[in-house]
Amino acid sequence: MSNKEVELYGGAITTVVPPGFMDASTLREVPDTQEVYVNSRRDTEEFGDGLSTNESIIVDLLETVAKNDLTEAWKFHVEDLTEMNGTTKWEALQEDIIEQGTKLTGLVMEVANKWGKQDLAQTVVIAVALIRLSQFDTDVVISINVPLTKEEASQASTKEVPPRCHDVYRLLQEMVEKFHIVDASLFA
Repeated sequence: MSNKEVELYGGAITTVVPPGFMDASTLREVPDTQEVYVNSRRDTEEFGDGLSTNESIIVDLLETVAKNDLTEAWKFHVEDLTEMNGTTKWEALQEDIIEQGTKLTGLVMEVANKWGKQDLAQTVVIAVALIRLSQFDTDVVISINVPLTKEEASQASTKEVPPRCHDVYRLLQEMVEKFHIVDASLFA
């Protein structure tokens, strides 16, 4: 089943998300700068895209960070994400410049402390994209969180991650490819 186009920020931006993901704002309050989608699939449903039932997607509009190098800006945003997850240790598994100077995607692995508690630590792979919109002084950060099962985490390493992490990375790249600004007044 193919990914479906969604309108973000009241239709000002479009991209795609997989079927079976729902807008989290229907469940809880989401900051104005974010669009959040949570996986609402059941174990019995099969979508043929390699994803499981526990991934989440966040699109965040942020002020451009003062880093001229795209890779350094991407790393800054990754550090910000991992700090919010209660850790400062993360490892880049892959980085790809999609469009020189404006678009970079990557895959990182961290051990996140759920609710700040080390006894609830969980290995998470995060697919992270940075789309730099210099004309609007905005960094768009798209992150897809993939909490690993204990079995997946025990087999994961910097050289080998579970197959669904690669599927999530392909999804991230498609989201970046199909990311379009429909109404620039969003940034006014």
